[in-house]
Amino acid sequence: MSESHQTEPNEPRAAVTPAAEDYIRVMRHELRTPVNHIIGYSEMLLDEFDDADSGPVAPLRRIEAAGRQLLSGINRAIETAAGDPQLLERILRHQEFQALIEQILSEVVLLEHDLAESVHSNWLPDVRRIGSGASNLRELISTGLHHAAVVTGVREAAIEERAIEAEPAEQAQGTLLVVEDNELNRDMLTRRLIRLGYHVIIAENGQRALEVLAEQPADLILLDIMMPVLNGYQALEQIKQDPALRHIPVIMLSALDELSSVVRCIEMGADDYLPKPFDPVLLRARISACLEKKHFRDQEQDYLKQIKIAKKRADDLLHVVIPIGVALSAEKGYNRLLEKIVVEAMGLCNADGGSLYMRTDEDLLEFVILRNHSLQIAMGGTSETPLEFPGLRMYDPETREPNRKYVVTQAALTREAVMIADAYDAVGFDFSGTRAFDQQTGYRSMSFLAVPLLDNIGRVIGVLQLLNAQDLETGAGIPFDAGMCEMIESLSALAAAALTVYEREQRLRDQIAKLQVVIDQEKRKREVDQITETDYFQRLQARARELRAGSGTGRTNIPTAQKPNSNPVAPISVPDPAAPGDTGDVLAAEEDIDPLLAPLRDREHLRQKKVYWIGSQAIHVQEEGVGKSDMAILIHGWSSSWYAMSPLLPTLNRRYHCLAVDLPGYGDSPRLTSRTTIEGYADILAELIKQVSKKPVVLVGHSMGGMISLTLALRHPELVERMVLLCPTISGALSLFINMFILPITLLERFSLASKLVAALEPQLLSVTDRLMRPASFAERTGISEADYHQLRADARRPGQGMVRAETFWAMRDGDLRGSLKQIKVPALVLWGMEDNTVPLRDASVVADEWPAAELRIIPKAGHWPQFETPDFTQRAIRAFLSTPIKLLKAQF
Repeated sequence: MSESHQTEPNEPRAAVTPAAEDYIRVMRHELRTPVNHIIGYSEMLLDEFDDADSGPVAPLRRIEAAGRQLLSGINRAIETAAGDPQLLERILRHQEFQALIEQILSEVVLLEHDLAESVHSNWLPDVRRIGSGASNLRELISTGLHHAAVVTGVREAAIEERAIEAEPAEQAQGTLLVVEDNELNRDMLTRRLIRLGYHVIIAENGQRALEVLAEQPADLILLDIMMPVLNGYQALEQIKQDPALRHIPVIMLSALDELSSVVRCIEMGADDYLPKPFDPVLLRARISACLEKKHFRDQEQDYLKQIKIAKKRADDLLHVVIPIGVALSAEKGYNRLLEKIVVEAMGLCNADGGSLYMRTDEDLLEFVILRNHSLQIAMGGTSETPLEFPGLRMYDPETREPNRKYVVTQAALTREAVMIADAYDAVGFDFSGTRAFDQQTGYRSMSFLAVPLLDNIGRVIGVLQLLNAQDLETGAGIPFDAGMCEMIESLSALAAAALTVYEREQRLRDQIAKLQVVIDQEKRKREVDQITETDYFQRLQARARELRAGSGTGRTNIPTAQKPNSNPVAPISVPDPAAPGDTGDVLAAEEDIDPLLAPLRDREHLRQKKVYWIGSQAIHVQEEGVGKSDMAILIHGWSSSWYAMSPLLPTLNRRYHCLAVDLPGYGDSPRLTSRTTIEGYADILAELIKQVSKKPVVLVGHSMGGMISLTLALRHPELVERMVLLCPTISGALSLFINMFILPITLLERFSLASKLVAALEPQLLSVTDRLMRPASFAERTGISEADYHQLRADARRPGQGMVRAETFWAMRDGDLRGSLKQIKVPALVLWGMEDNTVPLRDASVVADEWPAAELRIIPKAGHWPQFETPDFTQRAIRAFLSTPIKLLKAQF
């Protein structure tokens, strides 16, 4: 401000405006900051010199004294100005201030010269910081007032966003977060706190402080008020509104020593307030007091948490465990009983996993139940997924030494609970299987609790094991504790009692059933005796003996006499002596069954036929397992229908809602209006999947249906969970046998007139097609029944589908998938008949070489139709594949 605009001392002062108040507030902060640097670094350097007579001590004391005179003069100037910016400027430019600043700068120059040639040269950076503070103050007083006048509460200077973490002391008393925008202020305060034994982390402004607190905890926050980006008031408000941070004590640091600022911070939740420059003794005392209060508050919260846990456990024992015991005793299904024991135990401890082992007569702990929430694994019990893990022996089979390698065997041998805080740190137990499981699934097995199940005479009948207890509030993994162990032991006692009662009742039922059989046998014996002792039956016996001796000529249907202790006799038909025929043994009456229809009659009938519409295209399906949430789509091959997949339906419908489709143009489904392609079929089925299922499905494809499944997985991978493929077409190049005999027919069937001619000659060609079809499709020692063969042959030459047969034959040749299989990430089981003469085994080699996500299995004594030729082997392989959790499959492949 120029001299012409200065106000004389005797002139009346202008009214204090809000802008003038903001100016004075900013100037108080700006002027005190460099003075704080002068005093603070001087004090720290003086603390380093033990010898009071050493060279640097005297100038440092003079610098400190000059700094304190400057601070006192600035405080008086601000008080005297009373909100008048012009008067403040005139006072600050007084010669007294300039002289003190020049004295400090002169002392700094001398110190730099002396220290550069002494053993204390490492103190030079701090001496230079003192000189920098004096220079900044001189510049601010002489030239920087105009810049300061436009600042209204926060500085506009850009600050590099970085957090400097100081090295922790060997025995840190707590972690303190220093939030200060001025680099020298941060440096001074951090060094003081480290000397006091604290671990210090740093943030340059309020926003960065919130980010640091989200990444790592702090025991106390030292928060400046005047900062850019987010000032101290705003940061304090957000900290106290955050439930995760509000418990951290906050001490406000600022050059503002106004009472209103102190009151505002305390009202907002600050624990204390310190003006700059702060006294080291007072700083330490107030930090210690705040940390002590936090310590007591944390203890109080821990005690309250323990009281809540204890109360919940008491309530659980009274209102949960006892009712569970009653429910277990009332359970009549053995598998449901076993499953309920594990599920209820997991709920009591909030455990993520649980398993149950039952002891056999051979002292083997047999795995019967496995549950895991995170991995969504449910095996054994009422689930349809069998457990195939081996049991654990309690004793060595040869030496009979106790097997203490495993937690569950140790619990069974000692009849006491075993707790493991972390399996990866446990000593004395074999957790190699656990580590392998974790590596496959990405899971982290940590805490274990194994509790033996003891019957009423103290004999171990099983072991209940829980995995990974979780905190009720945060969900974080925690170790099992003594309270949890007591609850599970109480539950285990009730569970063992329920199992004992169930086994006793089951033995009683078995005894009653055996007694009923004996009673029924006695009853039948009396009935037989009553029949065989009659005169009429005696005459029949005599007549039968005559016939066997050759003295009779009539054919009779008389049953052989039964011995008194034999099974009940078959229905008796009265002999007709006049009936012509040869003599022979007496035959019981039988139902006359066509042997060709027996396999069809024995196979479980499909539950319902249904039609789905994809736009204007009708898709006919055979539907089974209605009501189940998981879906399986079965896709037949070339020149076939849904019946090609029928042997697999009894296996699949126990687990899945099955749709065995008739592809457009095959079976009952009308053909597409456009030309048939493999991609077109895949897209039609993708729309069907979207219509019937909200989650990915299982695809089961045979031959061309396998190529369609693979194409669907490539084009719509999000719709497919896993696949089962039987002799899938990969390259589209079928065997030489097929190309020689079938290719000419398909060439003719591509044209309407020729297709009609082939259809007209079909009855005369049946014997020829039989001779072609059998060696091309089936193994030499095939197990297919005649009924199934005739049905497949009828589907293959169904009238009216010649054009579709031709189009799909050539569509397969154009759908070569070689080179694309490696893109498919969907787990798959691929089954191939060893004697397949339709889709040659060279395509199986492509699967083995290019598709890492597939499990390839070659089936002996099977050709192109393993589902008909070797049904038992095929169904076992499919069951094992489908029962494996999808996470294990993905980890495996």
